[in-house]
Amino acid sequence: MEDNQSLQEEERMAVCAIYGDEVLVLDEQHSADDQQVYTLTTNIDEDEDVSKLSSLRILVMHLFFPATYPSTDKPVFEIMSKYCGPTKVDDAMVQAIQQSLDELFQPGNVVLFDWIQAVRDYIQDNIPLAIVQDIHADDGLSPASSAPPPASSTTTPTAMTMDPSKTLPKIYSSEPLMDRKSSFVAHVAEVHSAEQVDQVMSALLSNKKIAKATHNILAYRITLGGDRVLQDSDDDGETAAGGRLLHLLQILEVENVVVVVSRWFGGILLGADRFKDINNCARKALEDCGYIKDTAAVKKGKK
Repeated sequence: MEDNQSLQEEERMAVCAIYGDEVLVLDEQHSADDQQVYTLTTNIDEDEDVSKLSSLRILVMHLFFPATYPSTDKPVFEIMSKYCGPTKVDDAMVQAIQQSLDELFQPGNVVLFDWIQAVRDYIQDNIPLAIVQDIHADDGLSPASSAPPPASSTTTPTAMTMDPSKTLPKIYSSEPLMDRKSSFVAHVAEVHSAEQVDQVMSALLSNKKIAKATHNILAYRITLGGDRVLQDSDDDGETAAGGRLLHLLQILEVENVVVVVSRWFGGILLGADRFKDINNCARKALEDCGYIKDTAAVKKGKK
């Protein structure tokens, strides 16, 4: 009888042969000798005209395969998506997906393919399609065609004196970057505290279109005086994307800024190109907002 490791590898190859190589991607950062961790992306709208949809019905989850699967134990999953199409992921959805896994699993037999099909059927039957709308239409955000806020500007104060570190900054949203039907939009704001970062993120997520993005990847850097810098990132389910975005801010030496890149998955897996698209979109938005120094001019000035 084949051992568990061989059965897991054969199952992975079979699933990738049917759905594509990147539907099931090994998460090396969280895997160990006694447990393999994968990122599973389920998209049932790959055959739809994505230009007519405001959000695709995509579910991203982490799958944990114990060393005892499939001989005795079933996989364990964690849903990373906040929304699937226009529908927020809630306890009822998680319980339904868990129930389908429990019903399908039989010790000694692999279950992933049948379970993916069950998840797809559940999404098809319970989550409606959403019609596309212009991302910038009536969303309360600055359109890309308007002048972006300069890096040195601050939020215009009201008649009442307010602490600038607690005032919601103006948010600039870029033009979409399109790559094989996936859409990337970068949002940039000047921030001077972690509280302002939270305010910016809350303001963005209050926009239904942005909240329904497949991922909202965040990174920020804030100077605290001297050589101290407050910085952090969030992958939002796109493994390692937040760290890569933060690294971009570091090498560009930008300060007092938060960048959020929203990605709407278009049904075609991009592989490592998705990280390039995220960073290129963010870099262009930072350039539009005046955060990126003119390297050539700086070098010329030093001569």
